[in-house]
Amino acid sequence: MQKYCDVVTIGESMVLFQPLNEGALSYAPMFQRTVAGAESNVAIGLRRLGKTARWISRVGRDPFGETIAATLA
Repeated sequence: MQKYCDVVTIGESMVLFQPLNEGALSYAPMFQRTVAGAESNVAIGLRRLGKTARWISRVGRDPFGETIAATLA
């Protein structure tokens, strides 16, 4: 098992809801759910470049936290 990594990121990730239609947010009937967060995005980008990276954070024990953990796994 590898005992080191090139980069460790620490910070929040979140579930982002993006409206599927243009216009005022208050009138949007449907949303697309994605995961967002600068630190996790950096770790993902570094992995795609062949580096070892780890992301440290804390997520809730709820469907949103499960979505974040599953997406980033």
